[in-house]
Amino acid sequence: MVMLKTIALSLCFAAAALAQSPSVGNWQYVDGAKTTFIRTFEEGGQLKATIEKVTKGGADDPAAVCDKCSGDTKGKPMKGLLILWDTKKDGDGWKEGKLLDPESGRIVTGKVEVLEGGKKLNVKGSVAFISKTQLWVRVP
Repeated sequence: MVMLKTIALSLCFAAAALAQSPSVGNWQYVDGAKTTFIRTFEEGGQLKATIEKVTKGGADDPAAVCDKCSGDTKGKPMKGLLILWDTKKDGDGWKEGKLLDPESGRIVTGKVEVLEGGKKLNVKGSVAFISKTQLWVRVP
């Protein structure tokens, strides 16, 4: 009887893991010598993302702050900074969200597209007709 309960519980956990969105997880974005590590998660029916850490030349950059941000985020550490929110589900991807670009301090319209079965995310930020795209690669 205990064995049946264990098997049933294991199947429930496996089903929950399979049901998780391919856009949820840990990612990295490489821009020259700088690498930003990002964690995406679902909360309240939205995909959200925070910066986990920033490295320069392979070493942690704990001094990285959002100098160009405004309001509550101005001068805040990059680590823990919410950079994606207010998204709407669109198949495997997400649309019409807000995306903070810490380099410019701008908040733009964000869109996330899942690529290669969840190995990469195509993250696009747009203002009017101008857009910028980043490729986030999944990390363990």
